[in-house]
Amino acid sequence: MKHNGAPIAVFFLFLAVSVFAQPDNGKRFTLSSWQTMAGNSQDGASINLDRSGWKTFTPPATLSLEGGFAWIHTTFGFNEIPFRQPYYVVLGRIDAAYEVYLNGIFVASRGRIPSESEPFSLPGNQSACFLLPPGLVKTSGTNQLLFRIFSPASSVPLFSIDITDAKGAQFENQVVSFLNATLYTILAALCGFIGLYFLALYLARKSDTPNLWYALAALSIALYFAEIGADTTLLPYNLNRALAKSCLSISMAALAQFFISFLTLKIPRWFSWLLFLLPLGITIAFIASSNDLSAIGTVFNTALLFIQFCILFIAIITVRAVLKGNREAIPLLIGVILGVALGTHDVIYSVLGKKPLMWLQGIGFFCLNLSLFISLTLRSSRLYADLETYSKEVQHKTEQLSRFIEQLEDTARTIASLSHDIDEDAVQAAASAENMAQGAEQIREGADTQMQAVLDSRQALQNFTLSLNKVTSGVHRQAEGIKQSADSVSVVADAVADVATHMEQTARSAEALQESAEQGLRASRDMTDSIDKIKTLSGTIADIVRAVEDFAERTNLLAMNAAIEAAHSGAAGRGFAVIANEIKNLASASAERAGKIRDSIKEISGRIESSVAANARMTTALDAVSESSRLTLDSIVTIRNALSAQSNASEQLRHSLADLSDAAESIRQEAGKQQEDGKRVESKIDELLKVSETLKKAIDAIVRENGRIVQMIQQLAAVSGKGQHAVASMKELLESRTA
Repeated sequence: MKHNGAPIAVFFLFLAVSVFAQPDNGKRFTLSSWQTMAGNSQDGASINLDRSGWKTFTPPATLSLEGGFAWIHTTFGFNEIPFRQPYYVVLGRIDAAYEVYLNGIFVASRGRIPSESEPFSLPGNQSACFLLPPGLVKTSGTNQLLFRIFSPASSVPLFSIDITDAKGAQFENQVVSFLNATLYTILAALCGFIGLYFLALYLARKSDTPNLWYALAALSIALYFAEIGADTTLLPYNLNRALAKSCLSISMAALAQFFISFLTLKIPRWFSWLLFLLPLGITIAFIASSNDLSAIGTVFNTALLFIQFCILFIAIITVRAVLKGNREAIPLLIGVILGVALGTHDVIYSVLGKKPLMWLQGIGFFCLNLSLFISLTLRSSRLYADLETYSKEVQHKTEQLSRFIEQLEDTARTIASLSHDIDEDAVQAAASAENMAQGAEQIREGADTQMQAVLDSRQALQNFTLSLNKVTSGVHRQAEGIKQSADSVSVVADAVADVATHMEQTARSAEALQESAEQGLRASRDMTDSIDKIKTLSGTIADIVRAVEDFAERTNLLAMNAAIEAAHSGAAGRGFAVIANEIKNLASASAERAGKIRDSIKEISGRIESSVAANARMTTALDAVSESSRLTLDSIVTIRNALSAQSNASEQLRHSLADLSDAAESIRQEAGKQQEDGKRVESKIDELLKVSETLKKAIDAIVRENGRIVQMIQQLAAVSGKGQHAVASMKELLESRTA
């Protein structure tokens, strides 16, 4: 127990040495002071370019780009470098193409800067190292080093830029390039081969789903490794980079599914959908950001959360499987530990902002895939061992079967003898059963005929009873209807008598009304004559009033003339003037009274005219009343005579309906007696039907039992035949085995 912490200490010691102790890779001189300008200024190649607006930076740093381009510049003195020529400049593994100018002269390039005829491209994940021609390096004064950089991104990270010697250049070109490019190409080929191998295994046996998930994981990680080490691409560079980065998430999701299937875990359906949808979303995000390498890097760093989740999930379920005693999970656990350890190495470097000699994530994923391959191989070995054990057990069972066959030979002979005896007995029993079946069938046919006759009789009786019920019901309804009709006729006869009496009174009233109407008509005509006389007298009075008015007007005119003459006579005519004035007043009063009389006569004349019109209308109405009274009287007399005849007919109908009601009651009573007799007969038929049904059931039971006996005999014969056939087959089998 006291040595349990040793492996952990060794692990962290390895990490510390890997991070902080770099191997001897030649002599180095770091170029620390740089200037930069974003954009694509072609004048940057000139050593006389004014760089007053350029920004100063010290690598490692993130270089901002404009339109994908930027320029960086530095200077160094020949005497500052502590070792001799040749000099090599090392930029490390940078995701950018560039051109290099030394003292204004083009000396090297890496990748391909896009132009109208050629697209952007980069070599594999190789170290950027190039020679500074000794003839261009100034041994005195200052040397100017200028880079024209392009990357399809908004920015690009720059690490330490060094000048090294031939040994350092050889280290960069051989060791670093191999570890970060060639090695990944080899790993891609191995993973691709493993993926295709397990895909073929799955196609051969589609029920083995772990092979499918492992094939998908291996092929996806092969595409991821191939992009790291490849010098060329089939797709545009950015899209190729985005799809390759997404393959890492797809591979981890497939690995998680492999572990779930391999370790036979039960997980919720939503978790499986999560392992499908998240890589799909990550792939879509990569494609959406494929125009910018820095955006692809951001998406990749975000996708690492899902990858770390998958690794943690795989580690947990693997540890649980090992703790439960699953030995096949031990190589998986080792692979997970190595993957986590090597991945931690890369995480530490990323946190420190350093770039290691090589990124170990590829080695870690390959170790994880290798552990899967070993686990599947161990499972295949275990299955092969199980198959050998099963073969031995089969051989042992075969020997037991041989001994059992020898026992079967004796049993077969015994069974053959018994089968022969059973066949003979079965033939005799079958003949007897057949005779019994024929007799039982005849009895059942007779019982069926008898039962059918009883059913027909019962049906006929039921029809008769139903018809009798309908007749009885109809007679009863008729009797009730006749009784109600007799009552109604009595009521009608009484009503007719009452109506006749009232009609007699109405006739007398109509005669009185006609007489009164004629008297009113005569009075109206007399009134008309009187009104005509009054109208004539009113006209005479009006003429008199007009004469009085004319006389008054003349008297008034005469009085005025007399007054005028009196005025002319002076004092002698004053008395005459007084008389003339009185005569004038008397004439005025007479004219006024005559006017009033004329108005009164005019009003009387109007009222007389109204009376004449009203009397004329009254006369017309009395004429109509008199004529209507005469016609009504005639109608009433006719109705009275008809009612008298109807009363006599109603009395005769009432007597007839009473006789008919008595006859209907007698018929109903007789039908009731017939119903009671029918019910008694139906009851007896029901009893006979029950007896027939019981007899038929008994006969059917006998027939069924006899049928079962025949069937059992036939089955016995069939079993005997099968036994003989089985014995014959067994003999042939035993004879062929003995031969």
